[in-house]
Amino acid sequence: MKKTEISFDEIPGSAISLTKLTICLKCAFDFFTKQLNLANRTAYIELKKHVPEEYDFTGAATGRPHFFAGEETSHCPYCNGPKRWFAAFTAIRIDAHPSFEKQRKKVWAALKKEKERYTLWAVERTGMQIFSEWLERLKRSMDMDGEEWLLEAAMAQIKRSHPAVKWDDLLTEGLRRVQLSSRIESDWSYEKGRLIISPVLYGDALIVQHLLSRSHMHGGTTFEGRLTLHELVNRLRRIGYMEARGIEAADPYEVFEHVVAALVASGPSAVYYAVDRDNFLTKLKTVYDKRRDK
Repeated sequence: MKKTEISFDEIPGSAISLTKLTICLKCAFDFFTKQLNLANRTAYIELKKHVPEEYDFTGAATGRPHFFAGEETSHCPYCNGPKRWFAAFTAIRIDAHPSFEKQRKKVWAALKKEKERYTLWAVERTGMQIFSEWLERLKRSMDMDGEEWLLEAAMAQIKRSHPAVKWDDLLTEGLRRVQLSSRIESDWSYEKGRLIISPVLYGDALIVQHLLSRSHMHGGTTFEGRLTLHELVNRLRRIGYMEARGIEAADPYEVFEHVVAALVASGPSAVYYAVDRDNFLTKLKTVYDKRRDK
């Protein structure tokens, strides 16, 4: 029977992040058969139930028999077993937003029917935790030594605040420039590689750029150049960002707390995981059959 593939296309790509985690099946079988003295069949039955924890996928506490493998990884870092023992889990993380919650629930309803292949869970996160994790993932994905990251960071934040827009279909001519306009009627307008955005979206982009770069170098680099916190707050005032956000605080540090809180509130509100075990189950069966035939 041909497997029915479940599509995630209805969920905005900017809300999805994928993590592939490798498991060494030699390590896994050896644990059950050599350390616990279980039969191969019992080991196989127990392993079929296995799902890594979230901390395995995040790298917070990844340990044997799990590891992150690159294309150049040819042997297990624990037992030196060759690549034929490798199997993979894929964690599909959704940073959910009210604007596409209906679509997410539809996809999740389909996933629930594939109980053996997919394991689903929701994790407890505050809005600030979701935002901080997003910033960390974004920073890891960019080359902070060049200048291209400024445009990438701005676009990432725009997608985060407007996830329901099909940006890939819209930006068919690419994106060469992001431009501020105080006269624009909506939040944004796109034409021939140029994205014109409102003071709120432009200010959000400056804040994200500042947050990403302020630990990388003195101050924070933005579209407006390298800015200290005081300079950033003054620039936000001049473009009308404070007025648009309804922020009345005067102290720069208090202002910064308010603008970050506004950023957090405009983004995802929950985190969901779907762990795809298809490759793992297929490889596990292959390994078990070979061990059984010996």
